Amino acid sequence: MIDAVTTEVFANLFKAIVDEMAWVVLRSSHTTFVKETQDFGVALVTEAGETFAAPYGSGAPTMIGMPMHAGTRAVAQWEPGDVLVTNDPYSSGGMVMHLNDLYVFRPIFVDGALICFAWAFIHCTDVGGYAPGSIDMQNGEVFQEGLRLRPVKLFKAGQINHEVWDIFADNCRIPALNWGDLTACLASLAKAEQRMQRLAQRYGLDAVRGAITATIDRTEQITRDVLRRIPAGEYRFVDYFEDDYISDLPVRIAMKLTSRGDGTVELDFTGSDPQVRAALNLPTGSNRHHPFMSFGFTNFVVTQSESIHINAGIIRCIDLILPEASVVNSRFPASCGMRITTAMRIHDMVLGALAQALPGTVPAGGGNTLVITYISTSELGAQGRVVVANPVPAGSGGGPDRDGISGTDFSVAFLRNVPVEVLESEAPVLVRKFGLLPDSEGPGRYRGGFGLQYELEIRHPSAVVVMRGKDRHRFSSWGVAGGRAGAVNGNDSLLPNAPKRDIGKRTVYRPGLHEVIRLWSGGGGGYGDPFSRDPEAVAHDVAAGVVSRQRARDVYGVVLTTDAVDVQATARLRAGARPTGEIDFGDARREWERVHGTAADCIADWLPTLPFGVRRYAQAHVYEQLHASGPGPYDASQVGKVIAGIDASLKRTAA
Repeated sequence: MIDAVTTEVFANLFKAIVDEMAWVVLRSSHTTFVKETQDFGVALVTEAGETFAAPYGSGAPTMIGMPMHAGTRAVAQWEPGDVLVTNDPYSSGGMVMHLNDLYVFRPIFVDGALICFAWAFIHCTDVGGYAPGSIDMQNGEVFQEGLRLRPVKLFKAGQINHEVWDIFADNCRIPALNWGDLTACLASLAKAEQRMQRLAQRYGLDAVRGAITATIDRTEQITRDVLRRIPAGEYRFVDYFEDDYISDLPVRIAMKLTSRGDGTVELDFTGSDPQVRAALNLPTGSNRHHPFMSFGFTNFVVTQSESIHINAGIIRCIDLILPEASVVNSRFPASCGMRITTAMRIHDMVLGALAQALPGTVPAGGGNTLVITYISTSELGAQGRVVVANPVPAGSGGGPDRDGISGTDFSVAFLRNVPVEVLESEAPVLVRKFGLLPDSEGPGRYRGGFGLQYELEIRHPSAVVVMRGKDRHRFSSWGVAGGRAGAVNGNDSLLPNAPKRDIGKRTVYRPGLHEVIRLWSGGGGGYGDPFSRDPEAVAHDVAAGVVSRQRARDVYGVVLTTDAVDVQATARLRAGARPTGEIDFGDARREWERVHGTAADCIADWLPTLPFGVRRYAQAHVYEQLHASGPGPYDASQVGKVIAGIDASLKRTAA
């Protein structure tokens, strides 16, 4: 047993090691998406596959607590100097989440005894596949998304297996840059080995092993203390993607949060839609614990704790029920390239459930969109480049005591933007605009953060632009406690001497020379009645150019004369009661649920009775027949008849 003080000392020593690992990757990587945007991760992992130390000031904290046993147990006999590599979600049982993430593991030995593993991952900007950058939202299966590499030794006893790397390198568009990023990861693993061996030499192997266990256990204890504050009971939340990128059929995610009152919770996703023929699927491997399904809770626990080390101890307290072959637990060979879009949606669904359980403690829904933009010139015959132009997130939700953050969302706040100077030096583009989008926030007593507007002029005739992750072009972020929904997103382009062209949700786009690509994102939802917002705060936003005078008057009830608040006119305008509905999903979502809400519930109950392979087809067929019968809304009797007919037809076909 190790006392609390000793545990805290070791936990900080472990954190110092992973912080140094992160610094090595950040300062020696080659691709823009790693060295600027910071889509990478490092950690120290137990033999059983639990993360016991990870940085939370750099890299991707969404990976903390990932079930790593598929990596640590992939080799029957580990040797010093071995390095395992993989990027395959399916053979790794939900450890890797899409093909662009390249994982590496290195066993750490002390006097011949295995003590733990050093782990790192990089988001490879390209791993082959159909699209530059490998991800197209319309990819229907994982084979279109690039090369899959099941867990295999890249180094054996310190000697590189060139054949393994050559297979990978020959199937991606930027092998030299990927190798540069990988060597940065390998250097970080070697540094971790050196630091852990020194700890063991100084304090003893048994003391370090005991501290590893105690560090995770201490985090679990703190997490349980926080989760006990959630009143025992069940809290439900449903959200949608407005379409599945190949049709107009929305994708439904249903979640039931059960607080047991003992410091543990359960997230049950029964009723969520079947896996789709688009890159939204989450290959979670039916794991009982998984950070991509629960990092909304991770953020909640961290913000409610005075001091906590973030590791797998948090994930231990969050149990999952994941329906098979669903969008939250996909089966091979479902595509999964943009799985972060689904994880972001689930992050805010957790907030929606917590808003019911603990009113006044969590913010409104964020913009829940992250459009990753690439510029590719790799088709030019030479090696070329695939460069990440920028991640374009929406704003975050307003909170119980403060405004949302503009130009970022809580679920992906770790991603940094690419400086204009860096981008223009690495890709044939001119950044025409990059700033906040006025009037995009969700109004509230505490408003949501503003979205972004981003304009790129293309300076090469053969450049390809890839924009993945678009959503919320119709369904907004949601406001809470009387706050209102944020604005929606969009994407168009301008050619010289031509009208603007709506690009919509297309991922791969081939622009003309000097064509200007324009992306804009919506804001986060508001918290509380907009008419209760401090008039001076509204005046400040107007002076900053992010809220128009007309919006100040119509939405916030604030009248301005020149730059000052007209107190009396504002009081008159704000007089009278106003609705304070709990959640505002926006007009488009409300209308869809008015027409289809009953049908969605009935279909969700029916689909699990069907074979996996026909569920999405059957779901679409029900909606087609309902739409053919009239404009709706559709009641349970209508839906039941359609379901019965399709069910009988499917059974006859199977027979």
